[in-house]
Parts: sequence; structure tokens; C-alpha cells
Amino acid sequence: VTENIISKQTFIEARTMPRSFNNSGSKFVTSVAQRPSAHLTLRDTSSQGFPPYPIPTPGLHQSCRHVVRSWANQSFGAHLHNMTLSNGKLRVPQDGRYYLYSQVYFRYPSPAASDGDQRSVSHQLVQCVYKKTSYPSPIQLLKGVGTKCWAPDAEYALHSVYQGGLFELRAGDELFVSVSSPTMVNADDSSSYFGAFRLDL
Repeated sequence: VTENIISKQTFIEARTMPRSFNNSGSKFVTSVAQRPSAHLTLRDTSSQGFPPYPIPTPGLHQSCRHVVRSWANQSFGAHLHNMTLSNGKLRVPQDGRYYLYSQVYFRYPSPAASDGDQRSVSHQLVQCVYKKTSYPSPIQLLKGVGTKCWAPDAEYALHSVYQGGLFELRAGDELFVSVSSPTMVNADDSSSYFGAFRLDL
């Protein structure tokens, strides 16, 4: 989906540019190269001796108050171009329309059930994308929810929540992801990711 959006936007820009730009191509290439974009993956920080999810952040919706702070651009395919990342927050450098997307991969290892206990374990898995502006409270842009009922005798159970959308953002806005169940988030490069790219120039 992301590749289709970028390809379509590039094609439209190429058709609408003045002929002098299309002949040399230099200004078009430069403008595309400067477009802010980021694709971040989740790092596993459990072996570093500190929790990736501190106490719940005030001001966020009660169903997803734990900010995901361990995003990085060090894995294969990840990048951070003309944007900055600090403490899990992605900073917008320029005004414009941005496509935002995020997927969180939840993994639930079921505890050993007691003899004769056949009850299922139910969890509500929530992922939210917020933007922080000059206003005191962050603004919720996206929310994805999945309620799963897992048998206690299962070795593990998996579920992913994906969401994306197009938003008008201002320079200085900060984007971040929060979740409901931080201990169930699985840090996997290809399964838990967060990104944004600007569509117009």
C-alpha cells in the first residue's frame, strides 16, 4: 500500500511539473530526495536492564496509556530521512500532508493452567497513534483495537493491529505510538513498525 501511494504521487508530480524541470530532471530528483520519511522498527530492550515502557503517561486515553519508546532505524529496511526521533517521538520537520502508519505485534504466552481449569483468557489489545502539538494534551489520530480470547493451555497466541491514515501536520508536531498491554508487545523487525512520509512538496 505504501509503495503504491508513493509511486502514484511521484507520477502525478512528474506530469504536473513544468517542461523545463522534466528535461533536466535535476530539480525533480532533488525535491523527491528531500521529502521527509521514516520507517522505524521496534528494538528489544529487555536485555539492557531497563523496561521500555515506564509508568502510564497522563493525558492519554485510558485504553492505551503506555508510550512505545524503543523505535529505531538500525534494522534492514528501516530509515530516518529528514526527520528526527527522540524518546519514541517522531518530529515533523515541515508543514504538509503526511501518511502515518503503525503496526504492533502482540504475543501472549499463556501461563500454565491449574488442573481442571479450562477457562479462556481474554485480552483487549489497543494501539493508538498520537500527535503532540503546542496544546497541553496530545491529540489522538488513530486507534486500532482487537479483543482476543485465548485458551490457557496454548503455548502462545499472536495478534497484530495495523492502522494508517493521511493527516495535515505542522512543523514541530511530534508523533508517537501507545499501547494497552506493553508486556505483550513483541519486538520483531518485520512485525512491529512505525512510520510516516510526506506526500506533497
